[in-house]
Amino acid sequence: MSRSRAFRYALGTLASVFVLANAMAFFHGRAMTHFSAAGTRTPRASELTTAQKIGVVLRGVNLPRRLNEQDPSAWSLPFERETFKTRDGLTIEAWRVPAAAPRGSVVLLHGYADRKASLLREAQAFHEMGYECLLVDFRGAGGSDGDVTSIGFHEAEDVLAAVTHELQASRPRPLIVFGVSMGAAATLRAVGVLHATPDVLVLQYPFATLRDAVTHRFAASGVPTAVVPLFVFWGGAQMGFDGFSHNPAEYAKAVRVPTLLLQGDRDDRVAMWEARLIVDRLAGPKQLEVFEGLGHVSLLKAKPEQWTRVVGDFLRRFSPALAGVEAGH
Repeated sequence: MSRSRAFRYALGTLASVFVLANAMAFFHGRAMTHFSAAGTRTPRASELTTAQKIGVVLRGVNLPRRLNEQDPSAWSLPFERETFKTRDGLTIEAWRVPAAAPRGSVVLLHGYADRKASLLREAQAFHEMGYECLLVDFRGAGGSDGDVTSIGFHEAEDVLAAVTHELQASRPRPLIVFGVSMGAAATLRAVGVLHATPDVLVLQYPFATLRDAVTHRFAASGVPTAVVPLFVFWGGAQMGFDGFSHNPAEYAKAVRVPTLLLQGDRDDRVAMWEARLIVDRLAGPKQLEVFEGLGHVSLLKAKPEQWTRVVGDFLRRFSPALAGVEAGH
């Protein structure tokens, strides 16, 4: 084979690989951001056999829209259903759990491909501390509008809408936002970029950047992480934003409200260095609490005494002063 022919062959092969890689990235980006109407949810990578992992690589994940299989009454909590609108016109559904003589209000925000029912345990814990709760379904989840997720970028609009809803309704202060994973990332964007104004944040394992979140998820699934940039590009493009600019660690620089960050030291989805980076960049009072031996799980369920003590102590440090300021107005 002549050198020129060999060169053309190699160039053609590279072009074919490039096109195939982009097509696969587009396909997987769509699968991970668009919820299906039915079917079985693809299990976590740790629960899949090698053959099943190969099948996921070829076919993509299946993410049925998550519905709320139970409501607060299952945890002996009174509740009312509420809805409110986002600035881009979506209707968001929430459950309000009232409290007698509440010492404040907590907005609870779930993680990626989840729904508000997943935070009933946390709502019960906050309720027992004396707080009124508002559990929110992000767009595409539970009873809210939509059928896609942007992994926290557009969901920041839902956080802003929830905070605005609470403030306009003059709910008890201080107003606390509790966000888990994607919910925590969306909260950092809502406060740092969209100028939402809660009083205190309690964030559970937010990722530093979308690229980091995808890298960890691919690594856990056995997918080559070399394709991550393509996925971030196409996933963001399909959702109408630059995936490389979705960086909660950058949003944190403009967050000045007191913030407690909770992190498991064995989390395979969010690394300890990401938690430390975000905490270092937060502009206001802050605290990092590490849960030893825990991964990307419910920290309250795994270590209820530590979670309740740390969250309660942090809120007591700031709530009285904030409540006093609010009363003085």
